[in-house]
Formats: sequence, structure tokens, C-alpha cells
Amino acid sequence: MTKAEYIRKMYSILVPMCAKNGFHNVAAGMIAQSIQEGWNSELARKYYNYWGMKVGDNYKGKTVVMDNKQKTDRATYRVYTSMENGCEGYFAFLKYSRYKSLKNCTTDIEYLNKIGPCGWNSNVGYGDRCKKHLPDVYAVLNQSVPALQLWQIGKTYTTQQDLNVRWEPNGDKKLFSELSANAKEHAFIGTSGEGILKRGTRVTVKDIQTIGQTVWLKIPSGWICGKNSRNIYVL
Repeated sequence: MTKAEYIRKMYSILVPMCAKNGFHNVAAGMIAQSIQEGWNSELARKYYNYWGMKVGDNYKGKTVVMDNKQKTDRATYRVYTSMENGCEGYFAFLKYSRYKSLKNCTTDIEYLNKIGPCGWNSNVGYGDRCKKHLPDVYAVLNQSVPALQLWQIGKTYTTQQDLNVRWEPNGDKKLFSELSANAKEHAFIGTSGEGILKRGTRVTVKDIQTIGQTVWLKIPSGWICGKNSRNIYVL
């Protein structure tokens, strides 16, 4: 199974299961997480465990002992019998009380931001690593993703590459001297004096506008490109 085939098949399974289990608009985020966990690993291919779920005290099903993805540790993992059964196992795992708040998420971004701190993976940046797979998922699904599925006004996100700041959506670029004091601390001067926000800058969305296939995000210093038909620049 190719990665694209996997994404399409997994999406067709997860969407109705999300509705059944009380999750909203987060199927693509779940797929992105499974890609991060090793969608094509031996654990996934042979045992249909796409999210690396280990055995817990309440699990009574079949198990397998394997090295983790990084080959740094051996652990006992849950075993499933099909792709659908593996997804059922994922939702069963999410019934642990520590994941209860995930049902309040309404976007893929929000879901991936929360699942690590909820207890899935305490390593710093886990959610960001999962989110990096979202553009691939959206591209395969050929979704015209609504802006509000990716961003919410008042929430804070991270730039995925260096970005120009503009006076208005698709408007003239701002000079470095025209940026706010805070923005200057996270920007550099371009070849023509423009102010360019550095990759990894945290930005708060104040407004959202869509022009054609490009979504523009208003931040305190101006407007930046959130996504276009090829890439997502802010997650």
C-alpha cells in the first residue's frame, strides 16, 4: 500500500468512527499522528497498530514484543487483526480519562497540539512533528480545507518558514522598520529592506481572509500567508 492509498483508506475508516465516538473534524489530524508514529512500520503493516499503542493494565487482547521506532527500546504492543480493528483500538485507547478533553477539539491543529500534553507523548514538540504531516494528508485528500479548520482567531501558531509581512492581504511588503517592536525581535531584514519573520516564530491570528486558493492571516504586525494551493506556512 502506498502512502497515498493509506491516507485515503484511513480517512474513509476514521470519519464515521470519529462521528460515532464523539470526535469532530479531526480525522486528518489522526492520520497525521499515525504517520508520525510509523504508518509503514512492521508494527503497522503486520499488526495493524498504526499509533504505536502499548499494552496497558486493562488490555486483554493479543500482544507482540518489538523494538520501538527508534530501535532504542523493546516494548510490548497491542495487536489488531485489520485496519478497521486497529482504528477501533485507537478509539478504545482514547477512552482513557486523560484524553477526554480531545473531544472538545474542532480542528486538526487543536487536536495535535493537545494530544501530546494529554499523555500520548510528553516529548517537547511532539504535536509540531505530527502537524508537519498535515500538508501531505490534505494534498492526498484533495481537500479545500476551510481556513477555520486550520486556524482560529485569537489562537497562537508557528510559522513553518520565513515569511514576509504585508500591509494587507496580497499587498505591499512591510519594511523591517515598519514592524512592531516585538516582531523585530523575531525577524530579519530582506534584500530590499523588507521585514521577514523567521521560521519558528509564534504568531497570534487576529483575522483571516481568503483570496482564491490563498489564505491570509492577520497578526499584530500585519498580514502573512497562511497557505496557498501548494503549501501550508503556518501551523
